[in-house]
Amino acid sequence: MTISPFLFALICLAGGLGSMLRAALTARLSRKLQAAVAILIINATGSLLIGAAFGRLSEAGTVALPVGFSLLAIGLLGGFTTVSTFALQVLDLWQAGRRGFALQIALGSALLCPALAGLGVAVARMV
Repeated sequence: MTISPFLFALICLAGGLGSMLRAALTARLSRKLQAAVAILIINATGSLLIGAAFGRLSEAGTVALPVGFSLLAIGLLGGFTTVSTFALQVLDLWQAGRRGFALQIALGSALLCPALAGLGVAVARMV
C-alpha cells in the first residue's frame, strides 16, 4: 500500500490522539495502580483492540480496508500502546531492586498482549 501525504498526515493525527488517550488513561490508572501495571493494562487493551480491528477488517489474512486499518492500527492504537514506556518501566523496576515484579510485568506483557490480540481477532470474526 502506498501512503499518500494526506493519509500520512491523518495517521500522524490519529497517533497523536492515541498518545493523548494513553497519557490520560495512564494518569488516571496510576492514581490507584503502579505505573508499570497501568502501562500493562494499556498495552493489553491496545492489543485486544488491534486484534479486533484486524479480525473485523480482514478476510483470509488480508486487510480489506488498508486505509482504515492504517488509521486505526498504525495511528490511533500505535500511539495508544507503547513498547518504549513499557521497556523503561521494566528497567526502572529492575534497577530499583524489584526484579521479581519487573519479570512479572515483562512476561505478563509478552504473553498477555499477543493472546489478547488473538482473542480480538477471534471475537471480531465471530461478530
